[in-house]
Amino acid sequence: MAPWAAIQAAGTLRVAVRTGLALESLPAQGLSAEQYQRLAAQFAERHGLAVAWTYAPSVGGVLRLIEGGEADLGVANITVTAERRRRVAFSMPLTRSREWVVGTTEDGRFGVPAATSYEATVAARYPQAPRVPVPADADPATVAALIEDGAMDATIMDEAVARTVLRGSPDIVKLRELAPLRDHAWALPQGAGALKAAVDAFLLERHVLDEGPAENRDWPAVVAAGRLRLLTVNTPTSYYLWRGELLGYDYELVRDFAVQHGLALEVVVGASIEELFELLAAGRGDVIAAGLTPTPARRALGVAFSKPYVRVRETFVTAGTPIERLADLAGRRVTVHPGTSYAATLRTLADVDFEVVHERRPTQAILDAVAAGAVDATLADSHRAGLAATFHPNLTLGLGFAERGLAWAVRAGNRELLHRLDAYVNEGYRGYRFNTLFNKYFVNTRRMARQREHRVTGRTLSPYDDLVKAAVAETGIDWRLVVAQMYQESGFDPDATSFAGAKGLLQVLPATARQLGVAPELLAEPAAGIGAGVEYLAWCLERFPQLPIGEQVLFALAAYNAGAGHVRDGRRLAKRLALDDSRWFGHVEQAMLRLEDPTFAAQAVHGYARGSEVTNYVRGIHGRYRAYRDHFEGLAAGAEAERG
Repeated sequence: MAPWAAIQAAGTLRVAVRTGLALESLPAQGLSAEQYQRLAAQFAERHGLAVAWTYAPSVGGVLRLIEGGEADLGVANITVTAERRRRVAFSMPLTRSREWVVGTTEDGRFGVPAATSYEATVAARYPQAPRVPVPADADPATVAALIEDGAMDATIMDEAVARTVLRGSPDIVKLRELAPLRDHAWALPQGAGALKAAVDAFLLERHVLDEGPAENRDWPAVVAAGRLRLLTVNTPTSYYLWRGELLGYDYELVRDFAVQHGLALEVVVGASIEELFELLAAGRGDVIAAGLTPTPARRALGVAFSKPYVRVRETFVTAGTPIERLADLAGRRVTVHPGTSYAATLRTLADVDFEVVHERRPTQAILDAVAAGAVDATLADSHRAGLAATFHPNLTLGLGFAERGLAWAVRAGNRELLHRLDAYVNEGYRGYRFNTLFNKYFVNTRRMARQREHRVTGRTLSPYDDLVKAAVAETGIDWRLVVAQMYQESGFDPDATSFAGAKGLLQVLPATARQLGVAPELLAEPAAGIGAGVEYLAWCLERFPQLPIGEQVLFALAAYNAGAGHVRDGRRLAKRLALDDSRWFGHVEQAMLRLEDPTFAAQAVHGYARGSEVTNYVRGIHGRYRAYRDHFEGLAAGAEAERG
């Protein structure tokens, strides 16, 4: 049995990791050893596997476990070398980094941990230097202490680790930066092709959608980052995917708020309302917008609520005999999710003779079950109940409780963000924008029916998924990224033609098609158009080989839209502006905007660029790709829950 098939049959992934890596990090990406382990656990969970952890004191020990068949995956910051490639296989690069020489002087004693790639570097670069033995399990802090104590004069470290050491030690300085860039990856057994393909696909997705470190941000930090992180759930009222669009009443309102403040909106989807509060507390988002009712129990979680942006009534919903009075509850079974405000409301009716059934399903799923006759009754907000009744005419809305407001939630200490959300509600409540959106989602039945028909609920994202999967099979590109790009380019219309003459689903220019060996007249044919677009995207990826893999994809998308030359101009300008030319968001994208300015365009090799177009292009695809990823993770979680 092939290694990956054997792992899946056994149900357990054996992962080898290093011990004692408090300072170890992934260069240029900010991922700690702990986050490495979390990534490995997430990979296993994605494939329904348990994890058996195996520990080694050094990278050499991790590699020996892989070679000896004692582990399936080596998860550490492993430098890829020719010698190591003869022993094990490697995943796609997680990042690339240069080695730094750090210490007090190059003309002295060198010490590097045994059994590391640094030993070969010292031997090649400083063959005459006296050596100081350093244990293989020594972490960067221990190595730095040896320099500070005078036991040795210099060492070699990867750039990100070296920067951490230099910040913490006034006695240690950067002495030299060594070429070339080195790949850093995870290790796998030789011949584990299917396992490598699965790991590579997972890492590519995670690094393109790198969420960055968790951070409890106040309003100035949100503004400085240029993005607001929205926490929500996937429901027909709050947030959902429609073909390639991100839609939802809560989503559109918060997006409008973000646009008014010059912020990009990033969506983080939780599996449940309860999880949204956990994500907020953990610093994974800035504001929750998911049709929340403010309750004392929720405030006790350390959150504050905005002013109500819509008012609703909790309403009983049935498909048979309606519940029009409290007395009608006698003998009925009312099903609700235990984490909702509906459950709290039902607890106040203790003197009424009815049964409460708790099911951890979304309210929409419970409403569908009522319509199908599988559930007797439920309690839901009137706007959700009304939306469900639009598509299930057998549903009856009965007794409603007192009107109450739905609100957004922020961390209790985030007063300025709360103040700005309140100001937004005060300005717009019951105004044109609010009313238009409410009608769009809860009144306009024709529009609602159209959205329901094309809402993404299963594993199909577009009519062209199979063609995309075939086209990317040999490239390592995630097919969902290409589908996200396809919607950005053509809205899934194979006959689309741009003002510049680009054609087909991925809007390839005729001249580009000819260079790729595709007849321009074939671009409107889905298979040919997709094949040409994927080949061009792969070519764009090759233009930025020295970037970390996640950034490489973002820069390739920018080059697909604006041309690689303009993106290189943006990188050069980013350096001049003291920005990081290896990072897209917040750095090179800002430089690209400057290339619309004639002053900066005149100094660029390729001249004027439509910077705002390319930045919106990359952000649009990135956000849609994240939504597709979240959708598939939701499907996997639902399937796992059904199996459990």
